[in-house]
Amino acid sequence: MGQWDLNLSKKSSKVKLQCQKGIPASLRAKCWPLLCGATDRMAQNKKLYEFLDSQPGLQSWVDIIERDLDRQFPFHEMFLSKDGHGQRGLFRVLKAYTQFQPEEGYCQAQGPVAAVLLMNMPAEEAFWCLVQISEQYLPGYYSPLLEGVLFDAAILSWVLKKMCPAIHKHLQQHGVEPLMFATDWLMCLFTRHLPFNTLLRVWDLFFCYGVKVLLQVAVVLVRCVLGRAEQRKQCAGQMETLERLRGVREHVQEEEESFIAEVCAVPLSGKDLKRRMEKELQRWRTDKPSSTFDPRGRCYGYRMACLTVRQWEEEHERKEREKGNLSVPLARSASTLSLSPSLLHKKFRRGKVNAGETLVNQNQTRKK
Repeated sequence: MGQWDLNLSKKSSKVKLQCQKGIPASLRAKCWPLLCGATDRMAQNKKLYEFLDSQPGLQSWVDIIERDLDRQFPFHEMFLSKDGHGQRGLFRVLKAYTQFQPEEGYCQAQGPVAAVLLMNMPAEEAFWCLVQISEQYLPGYYSPLLEGVLFDAAILSWVLKKMCPAIHKHLQQHGVEPLMFATDWLMCLFTRHLPFNTLLRVWDLFFCYGVKVLLQVAVVLVRCVLGRAEQRKQCAGQMETLERLRGVREHVQEEEESFIAEVCAVPLSGKDLKRRMEKELQRWRTDKPSSTFDPRGRCYGYRMACLTVRQWEEEHERKEREKGNLSVPLARSASTLSLSPSLLHKKFRRGKVNAGETLVNQNQTRKK
């Protein structure tokens, strides 16, 4: 952590090894934001969360968020009371996101994700981690059309066919598609389907490697309930198979070390995943010609997430210099990744906008 820039550029194998071993609970509040680029996002947008938090929010989103608050980890001490700091903090983070990303608003699956973040860090850090997950790690997962989830469900079908041919055949015979059982797994990042200590270890890997880890965990869970021939025989139809998959939590052991070892042993490389993504994207565009969804720019792990954020900052600084503000130094170039085309997103995400400009943008968006 003290030499993060050095580790980011030259010692990625060391970072990955530490994430596989598990991040100590006392360090997750610092390590997760570092890994996903939230620390840099927060530094680039000082006081933006404070401003968003101070605004009342769009009432339609506020009502929906408030109805969902007591559904997130209802037996956890942080979220027992409706007026407790856990539920209040969760409300603040989710409401701020609807203002930060008004085109998406609030998705129910973000609730448990934000709750786990809040269990490990303060609200502002949790907000920026949620932003990075939603925008950089899993773009399209929480949008109104859920295009990211639909796309990755198709990728998961390919992964299961490759890794578990007998299970894949069973699913095909009974008309069971990954979208029917894995949507909740992926969107909620397994918050409802793993023992809590195991979940934290999975998230250590997720922030390090990206969406690949979600697919590997899905393979392990499917194997857990359908891996043996006798298990598949007990699922004679579609309903029985889905019931077993949706109740997978009952079959996951509490020992996180063995589970993490199984996840890491699933032979899914980043290169294979990207090649398959390109093929799937061609099919996607044929089937959905009007869709603008493009997952190629998403972050496959911590290095890409951090470098993307730093590229945004460099672009912002360059524009400031072009305007004549020569006191702004050039940032070190880390990548040449593409930037978001939305002007509203540029103002919110890259520049340090003032409160008045932000409020004007919000009001214009609401009028639309």
